Amino acid sequence: MDKRVKNLTLVSLFIALVVIGSRIYVGSHDSFRFHLGNGMCLLAAYVLSPLYGGLASGLGSMIFDILFYPSGLGCLVTFATKFVMGYVAGVAFKKTKSVILGGILGEVAYIILYGLKTYIERRFIMSMAFEAVLPILLAKLGASVINAIAAVAISSIAYQVIKRIKI
Repeated sequence: MDKRVKNLTLVSLFIALVVIGSRIYVGSHDSFRFHLGNGMCLLAAYVLSPLYGGLASGLGSMIFDILFYPSGLGCLVTFATKFVMGYVAGVAFKKTKSVILGGILGEVAYIILYGLKTYIERRFIMSMAFEAVLPILLAKLGASVINAIAAVAISSIAYQVIKRIKI
């Protein structure tokens, strides 16, 4: 099979897995929301190259936003933050061969960017006082850390199964 066709097929598959995984959730969009999307982003990073894993993560998450939470240009921020998560996880995994370390580093990069996005949005766009933004950041941090732990665990287990299949 042509390598380009194989890469396009796998990236498309992981884009779909990210969209579907993001749709499988517990909670609500406005408060705590545990979902499988980040786990699929990390899995894409392990199976594909850092670039293709980042693209699948970013595009899948962006498509999810467009389909289920349309908010103008917010989907571009989602693309960027999830791309970075997948890319960082892919680079770390490639260098260390550790899905745990790759996943943790990818999630830390994402959490930092997500927190920065939330801070800028609330503080400067919505003109909220810092004292009002801080509890929101802390709540989102707590939910993000729980999501990150689950994503690293889920992607690590799924990778152990997938790596036995010669893709």
